[in-house]
Amino acid sequence: MKYILSIVLLAFLPKCFSQNPVKKLAAQLTSTQPTDSLKMVAIFHWITDNIHYDFATFNERLPTLDLGNTQSSAVVLSSKKAICGGYANIFYDLCQYAGLKTQIIEGFGKVRNSSNPADSTFRIESHAWNAVKINQKWYLIDLTWSAGAMINDQFQQRKTWDFYLTIPSQFLLTHYPFDPLWQLSDNIITEKEFIKGPPFRYSRKFPLGKTLLTFEQLDSTSRVVSSQERILQHDPSNNNAYNTLGFHYAMKSTQILENYTAISRKIRENKIPHQQQQTALTYKEQLFSLLNQAEVELNKALDYYNHIAPQALIKGVNDNKNSIFMNLEAIRKDREMMNKYYSAMSKNKR
Repeated sequence: MKYILSIVLLAFLPKCFSQNPVKKLAAQLTSTQPTDSLKMVAIFHWITDNIHYDFATFNERLPTLDLGNTQSSAVVLSSKKAICGGYANIFYDLCQYAGLKTQIIEGFGKVRNSSNPADSTFRIESHAWNAVKINQKWYLIDLTWSAGAMINDQFQQRKTWDFYLTIPSQFLLTHYPFDPLWQLSDNIITEKEFIKGPPFRYSRKFPLGKTLLTFEQLDSTSRVVSSQERILQHDPSNNNAYNTLGFHYAMKSTQILENYTAISRKIRENKIPHQQQQTALTYKEQLFSLLNQAEVELNKALDYYNHIAPQALIKGVNDNKNSIFMNLEAIRKDREMMNKYYSAMSKNKR
């Protein structure tokens, strides 16, 4: 049975670090720096001095983390332009290559509507920034806002240290992470509190120390999954988290079905009937187990996708759901076919 394996790649998943120019740059910037703090300062200076805000892309209102790779660190390095997702990506990759622990954070930024001090109005926009661990402690850093500011609809390159290793309570005045972990506090606020502004009540308790310890022990993919699950516990209406988790489980099912298909092919390619049957019997339990596992993962993915509000208009969701339905039907047919095959084999042995 043919399975639809082309799930649309529209979720933020960890990148493999294969951008050689970025790796080379990381070495140039940090190889002679004796401490993690100095390595990060070198990366900070290079990004804020050399990467310019891409106002044209910003005006197109693309997603914060553009998954068409126009904001990948390699592209940003080549073009020397980025929106916030690109700034976060290149800082993340440079830090990773330099041996620094870091994380990309998505959330909302509170942006003033005017540079006029008398204008206190603001707007809320999707944004991305980073956390970085230095001297056994996590800090927050925003490379986009550190590089400059929008003044009269133009980005002016103007380095500031206001968002460099800022204390969490100060950072939270302008940055709201979807994942409550990155408030870096035992007492957290809600999105409504963030939009309303201080003074914050910090009414919700959060197990920061335990969560950070667990986070650091996870592999990169598990970090993404645990982050999205925390987001939904904190805000059950977050459509992007549902999309990311739906994609994750759809891809898990794809990997399982690829294993199933490889075993099935191995059985079919044995043209000697007796040997083919013996091979089929050897793999019988594994084949059924793989189908069952894939079905479980597909149903998890479908459940997450079904929670996405139609008005969210997240690209690719309907295509992915259709692929899931087709794979579930293919699994049903394969299971039915295998039951008949093994049943006939059993009767022939009597």
